[in-house]
Formats: sequence, C-alpha cells, structure tokens
Amino acid sequence: LTLNKSTGDMGDKAEHKIIGPDFLPRVCALEFAGYPADEAASEEGLNMRYAKGPELQYGALIDGTLVGFVCSTRAHGDKLTHESMGEHYPDGSSVCIHSVCVDAAHRRKGIALNLLKDYLKHVIPSLNPPAKKVLLISKEKLLPLYKQAGFTVNGLSEVVHGADPWYECEVPL
Repeated sequence: LTLNKSTGDMGDKAEHKIIGPDFLPRVCALEFAGYPADEAASEEGLNMRYAKGPELQYGALIDGTLVGFVCSTRAHGDKLTHESMGEHYPDGSSVCIHSVCVDAAHRRKGIALNLLKDYLKHVIPSLNPPAKKVLLISKEKLLPLYKQAGFTVNGLSEVVHGADPWYECEVPL
C-alpha cells in the first residue's frame, strides 16, 4: 500500500503505510510504553500478528520514525474475544484491532484519529476476502476517539484483560 499523508495537526508530516516485521522493535517499545503491563501484548503475540496478518499492520511515520500504529488480526465471529486476541484466520469475517498506539510525545495531535480513519478507508477495503466488520475494545476514556473515527459503541465487552472494564466497538462494513 502506498503512503498516505495525514490531514491532522501534524499536517503533511505523518505518513501512513503498511509496516512489516522490521518495525517490530519500535512497535514493541510503543506497545510496552503505551499500555499497563497487564494489558500490553507480549512480544510473542505481536510477532504472531505481524507474521500471520502482515496486511493488517499499519503505521504512522514522521521523518521515517514510527510514531503510531494499528495492529490487527482477522477472526471468525461477530465479537472480539479473548481467544481472538491470540489467533489469526486469513478468511475471518471480522478484523479485530488489538492495539492503537501513539508515542507519548505525539499524542493529542490527531495522529491516532487520522491513522484509524485512513486504516478504515484504505486497508480494510483492500482485504481479500472482504471483511464484514471491524471490531475493537476500548477503555471508557478513549471512546470519544473511536466514535469520531466511525465506531459504534455496543456496550461493555465480555473480555477481561487487565484491571479496568473494556467497551466493545465496531464498524460494520
């Protein structure tokens, strides 16, 4: 996928593109810094997602440095489950976003919102076979971000991952 320019506060500085395994060290660093220890994906889990679903890993780069990413897999079924966080089915009807992470120095500048919008506009339609929906779970404080990106909040998720409750969000396609 070709680079797409962000239209947020970073102007034409943020470039969006599919990111491969060469970005994994930086992805891991952002993941571990961005989530509490009991919620962050393991290095093994991130490696699995990049190995099995490379077309679903998307990043925001500024001057060649990864400052944010979306990490996903595909699953069968209509809900993001704890099991789906550790699996990938290339023909899955749902895309499950597991991480939306932005470097602390670049937060609150529109990077996550623009990255998500671009992901939904360019990455999701390119999938073969097509997905039927995009799912994610969110903390309450981030629900406004996901609503602005086009997600609908379905209520509390059944997933227990860390200490705080999660909310199930989706974009039907």
